[in-house]
Amino acid sequence: MIEELGGDFFQHLRGFYFTAKTGSIRKAAQLMNRNPSTISWQIRQLEQQLDTVLFDRYMKRLRITPEGERLLSWTISTFELLRSMKSDISSPSGILRGTITISSNLPFSARAVRIIAAFRREHPEVRIKIRRALPYETVDDVVSSRVDFGLTGVTREPPNCVLEELFTSQPLLIAREDNEFHLPERPTEEDLIRLPFISFLAENMEEGGDPYFDTSLASLSQPLQTVLSVNNYHLMLRYVKQGMGVAVMDELCLMASKYGNLGEGLRSYPLEGILPQVHNGILLRHHKHLSPQAAALIEKIRTELKDDLGGAEKQVTAEAAYKNA
Repeated sequence: MIEELGGDFFQHLRGFYFTAKTGSIRKAAQLMNRNPSTISWQIRQLEQQLDTVLFDRYMKRLRITPEGERLLSWTISTFELLRSMKSDISSPSGILRGTITISSNLPFSARAVRIIAAFRREHPEVRIKIRRALPYETVDDVVSSRVDFGLTGVTREPPNCVLEELFTSQPLLIAREDNEFHLPERPTEEDLIRLPFISFLAENMEEGGDPYFDTSLASLSQPLQTVLSVNNYHLMLRYVKQGMGVAVMDELCLMASKYGNLGEGLRSYPLEGILPQVHNGILLRHHKHLSPQAAALIEKIRTELKDDLGGAEKQVTAEAAYKNA
């Protein structure tokens, strides 16, 4: 038996969702093109129907309650399910339609270009939107359900998410090939501390950091000597090549950033044991309801990327065998 819901329950949930995400009834009203009084009324209606308090109201500020957090998770799942239902019903005879939204860091996006392009040729009625994002931005996009899924790398699994790992990439120290730092084959923490660093500066970071290794670098016994901060790995390599300092990045970022002949004259040093591996894969929110088209693209990425990586490993093995022959 499906019970009747009083009032425009889904609209009330929408008003609650935007208020919870923005922390402001006024901002929620702007996003929904409604009057603030309408949003306030919707939230009051929800609180009455659910017999709970969704926001603490203090000094004209809203702070979501634990009950509100639980409702927010249910709200996201509900609208995902509705989206999936519409996509499924509007895709007769197995023809996929609708939109897929992805949040991905640039190195992973570059690796998936061929796979996503092939999927689009197979399903011409599917529209694909890809948002370039740093890892922490991808996590936020996935948790808040702004996207169907993420393609990114993380050093630890984020809360409220599930990462299906497809491959790992190692942390590296990048320096000029003819550097004067007298680095050993495997640098130690003591080596890192004495080096001048070109660091990654994300948009919301006041100091230099790194999307993957910022927490790990901060745990070193002494802070790094940052001489320059930029928000682009390609630029980081250019400054390294100019002899301004060294940089830290993982293998995937290095491969994606040194296009052209930029990689010439640079040397990489492994940093295992000092910094963690980057786990790259498909990031989903817990209890995510996927549309048919999003599920199909994930399956294609999962299958073909693993095949690509398997082929690459075989090629490396074959080359090694040839050299040792």
